[in-house]
Amino acid sequence: MDLKLSPSVSKNYKSGPQIVRIVTEDWGTRNLYCPACYSNNVTKAPPNTPTIDFACPICHQTYQLKSSRNWNDIKIVDAAYSTMIAAIRNDDTPNLFLLQYSIVWRVQNMLLIPHFFITESVIEKRKPLSPLARRAGGLGVTSCLQKFRKMEKYE
Repeated sequence: MDLKLSPSVSKNYKSGPQIVRIVTEDWGTRNLYCPACYSNNVTKAPPNTPTIDFACPICHQTYQLKSSRNWNDIKIVDAAYSTMIAAIRNDDTPNLFLLQYSIVWRVQNMLLIPHFFITESVIEKRKPLSPLARRAGGLGVTSCLQKFRKMEKYE
């Protein structure tokens, strides 16, 4: 597994979050594999697929990649609240790959949270975006890692 990210793939982007998304999804396309079966790769989902970034071509498990330079043991900033709640209620929750990268674009940590740990009880609404934000009024979601840890104690 190559731990180096390729920031050059994001040369057409200016927004920091978009650059990180493009760079880390590119890395995922080249390096991630399915932990649920024997597949040596996962396939990138079509752009704008709600809650899903990758899928296994063999067992069809789905994955969402969340990346950050700072590791947060408490919360993961995630997608739109209503979209994630709908995925949970429809039993379509993706597994989460959490990736931490360094300032020199190198993978430092990787964690997998299986989809069955992602329940409505670990999802929290974030404050709505400001009226001046590009997606004004949108509600985000934060997954609470402390709640995941409490569930681990009962395994």
